[in-house]
Amino acid sequence: MLKRLALLASVGAAFAVVVYASADKAADESKQLPVPEMKFNDVKEIAPGVFFRYSSIAANDPKIPFGGSNHTWVVFKDYVVVIDANFPKEAADVIADIKKTTKKPIKYVLDTHHHGDHAYGNTIWAKEGAQIVAHKNAARLLKANGPKQWEDAAKDRKDIKDNELKQVDISFDDKFELKDETQHVVFMHFGHSHTSGDASAYLPKHKILCTGDACVNGAFNYMGHSNSASWIKCLEAMGKLEIDLICPGHGKVARKDLLAKETRYFTELRAAVKKGIEDKKSIEDITKGLDFPWYKEWTGVGVAETDMNKDSVKHVYNELMGKIDHDRLGAAPSPLDWRTAPTGVAAK
Repeated sequence: MLKRLALLASVGAAFAVVVYASADKAADESKQLPVPEMKFNDVKEIAPGVFFRYSSIAANDPKIPFGGSNHTWVVFKDYVVVIDANFPKEAADVIADIKKTTKKPIKYVLDTHHHGDHAYGNTIWAKEGAQIVAHKNAARLLKANGPKQWEDAAKDRKDIKDNELKQVDISFDDKFELKDETQHVVFMHFGHSHTSGDASAYLPKHKILCTGDACVNGAFNYMGHSNSASWIKCLEAMGKLEIDLICPGHGKVARKDLLAKETRYFTELRAAVKKGIEDKKSIEDITKGLDFPWYKEWTGVGVAETDMNKDSVKHVYNELMGKIDHDRLGAAPSPLDWRTAPTGVAAK
């Protein structure tokens, strides 16, 4: 009888710990900005004067049209700051959405990197009077590779064919900071992740981080211009910030633990490919043998199921085999502290 009472007491104590832990977590959650429930192309105010547009995308459903990048915009006292330029057609759609939320002029647009779904809409934003801002590597890559890639993209997209590529107006090394009595936004470069020119936008007042494709929510990690080892370090550096919400380049708004999911993906992918190389397996056999159940639970697709994911395996394989020159891609060091990093300068 005494043993049964002791057992019940211990179970009760354990249950109490679980209840208290859950209550503490719920209390912490209640202090944070809520994660918005959104459908494709919805716009919601996620913090005072901060709006998020969830662009349509699906990793495993070709029937869902690709709406380019997500967008966040921040309404300052006298102007608006926009995260990502998207494609020209989508840029026009987003501008219409912005004008439903404020009559203030759009002053700055951040290209989080040089890829078309994040930068080709520059020309449309410029017509609105906005200045285009980007990390210096993104500005360089857009200038070097943009014209040829623009020409190729114009074959399939009328909105690109009908416009001209707009280059960056303002480039920066480690940060570009905007602040007034209402809002505070810091464009930050953590290093070479998705591309060597990735920039994120941090809103310290609201604890929001807009990551571009340096952090995505789903099977959207294109790795063709990446440095996977450096990418992990960049995600870890992001994790040192106070964050309630992450607004990714693609996928839904998430909590800070999205950074941990992305870190786990790259870490486990590198480890699995490295093990395959050590076992003298071919890239085909390595790819076939990959299975991360947690990844499929998160993204809805297998870690080597889509063409993009298969390309990611091949990219990591080539990295570990020493076939990729990251210096050629323009890797840059991470800033130690965004508060003291140098501010932006006009692009040359």
